[in-house]
Amino acid sequence: MSKSLISQLNGLSLRIGKRCFSQSALLREEIIVTTTTTTTTSTSTTGPSNENVNFDEQVPRSNSFGRSSRPTQSYSPYQVTENLTFPELNRIRTTPTLMTFYGGNPIHENNMNHLRSLLRKYQYLPTKPLSDEELQSRKFLGYEAYKERTQSGTRVKKIHYRDLISSLNRLRVIDSQLMPVEVINTLDSYYSTSVNKIALSKKVKQLDEFGRASTQAKRKAALAKIYLVKGDGSILINGKSAVEYFTNVYARKNLVYPFQVIGQEGQYNVFAEVSGGGYTGQSEAVMYAISKALVVFNPLLKPRLSKAGLMTSDARVVERKKPGKVKARKSPTWVKR
Repeated sequence: MSKSLISQLNGLSLRIGKRCFSQSALLREEIIVTTTTTTTTSTSTTGPSNENVNFDEQVPRSNSFGRSSRPTQSYSPYQVTENLTFPELNRIRTTPTLMTFYGGNPIHENNMNHLRSLLRKYQYLPTKPLSDEELQSRKFLGYEAYKERTQSGTRVKKIHYRDLISSLNRLRVIDSQLMPVEVINTLDSYYSTSVNKIALSKKVKQLDEFGRASTQAKRKAALAKIYLVKGDGSILINGKSAVEYFTNVYARKNLVYPFQVIGQEGQYNVFAEVSGGGYTGQSEAVMYAISKALVVFNPLLKPRLSKAGLMTSDARVVERKKPGKVKARKSPTWVKR
C-alpha cells in the first residue's frame, strides 16, 4: 500500500475519532470521577457494611451512540411532575366558576338547577292561588331581558325561557306567610323592575277632603261617575231621586244590591252622573261604581263583593245588526211560492 494512501486513511480515522469519540472521552472522565467519589464516600462514612456497592445504579452507562442514560428519579405518590404535587396543582389550576361550565347554556342551566333544588326542598309547603291583581302587579323578566342577563345570545331558546317562568310560578304560589327567605330573594332577583315601577306609581284611591269616595264604571254603552259618602241612604242620579229617574223597579233594585250584600243599607249617600245607554245599562253602571266606592271605604269588603260578582263589570254588549238581516242574526221571512 502506498504511503499517500496510508496517510489519507490515518487522517480519516483521526477525524472520525475526533467527531464520534470526543463525547465518550468526556463521559469516561465523568464516570471515573463519579466512581472515585462514590467509593471514597462509602469507605469513609458508611464503613464495612457498604463494601459491596452496586456501581450499575450509580454510574451512568454509555449507549452505542455515545450518550449516557441518566438514572430515573423516584417521586412520591403525590408527585405529579418534577416540581408540583397534587395539592399544589389543585391550588393553581384554573377551575370554572359554574358547575355547568361545559354545557351549552352554563348560566341558564345553573339558574334552572338552583330553582329545581328549591322546588325539591320546599315541595311540601302549602300553596295559595294568586289573584289577577297580584299577578299583574309584579311580573318576571321578559325573554329579551333574560337573554341579556345570561349573555348567551341565541343559545337561550323560548322553550328554555318557558321552563324558567314555569318554575318561578311554582315557587310563587307558596303561601306568603310560610314562604322561606331564600325563595323570596330568588323571586325578587327575577322580577321586572319596569313593571314594578308602573305598579308602584299607581295611586291607591282614598277619600277626598270631604270624606267622599269617587269612582266610575261602565256597562254596555252607559258610563256612571259617582260620589259615595256616609249619610242617611239618599240616592241622587243626575240631580233627580232614584225613584224619579228610574221608573223601572228592577233598575232601582240594582242600585241597592251592593248595600244588601254587605248588610249596610241606608248608611251611605250616592250622587251619580250617568250618560249613554238605557235604564238597564245605566243602573248596572251605577251598581258597579258603588261597589268600587265601598271598597275605598273598607278594603275588607272586597272578597264579599267579588263573590257576588260586583267587582268586575259585565263586558257583554248587544251584537250589531248585519246587512241582509232583520236583526243581528234574524233573517227576513222567505216564501218559496
